[in-house]
Parts: sequence; structure tokens; C-alpha cells
Amino acid sequence: MVIVWDRERTERMCSSGTLDVRDVRTRVLRGLTRCADGFDLDDVDLMVCEIVTNAVQHTASGRPGGGVRVTVLMSSDRLRVEIRDDGGSQGSPAIPARSSAWDETGRGLLLVSRLADRWGVLRGEDGQHTVWFEVVR
Repeated sequence: MVIVWDRERTERMCSSGTLDVRDVRTRVLRGLTRCADGFDLDDVDLMVCEIVTNAVQHTASGRPGGGVRVTVLMSSDRLRVEIRDDGGSQGSPAIPARSSAWDETGRGLLLVSRLADRWGVLRGEDGQHTVWFEVVR
């Protein structure tokens, strides 16, 4: 399958303090509201929130001055969001092998896997990771 992306936008989102997940969500949704008719933006918002929260909690993205790079790609029937962290984590983003209903963490990527039509993790330079997901209109 070959996808031809009609639109692409990449933006680095950071803060002099700790990166605010709400600010990232707001900026992504503001950009999508204008051009993403037919996509479930509530699901997209939740997935962005979970991925950015993981980046803030587990990588250098959560340190003062840290951030994430968000790329949004759109085709006629597909929306893809890629979120790259600043690196520095001990491992790769993954769904925990075991968890219980009482766990307070560990369900973010599980939600992404359930809501997205496709998703994955790419390892980049300097220990950075890009978590991406796609939804179909």
C-alpha cells in the first residue's frame, strides 16, 4: 500500500519550564479542526495526550526546556500523527506485558493500540523515539 500525503506539517513544541501536555493537545487540535473533517478528533486528542504524557514522564522531553516534535500528515482518507520525544529514556515505548486494573500507569499505549487503525514506534538518533498512529476517515 502506498499512501500519498496531501498535507504535512511539523512543529517543535517546547517550554522554558516543563512541557505542558494540555498546550500540545490544544495546538494539535486547533490545527486539525480547520482541515480534518470526518475524523474522530476526540480519539485523536486522547492518543496525542497519552503519547505526549509518556514522553514527558519517561524522556528528556519532561525536563526544563524539553519538548516534542509533532508531525501531522493527511491524505484524502487517512490522518497520521507522529510524536518524537527528546530521547534519554532507558527503554522503548511499549505496551506493558502485564498490568492489573489497579495500576495507575501503563495503559496509554494500550489505548492508542485500540483506537488507532495503525500505530507503531520508530527509534531515532540519540535514543529518541517517534510514536505514530493513523486513523482512517
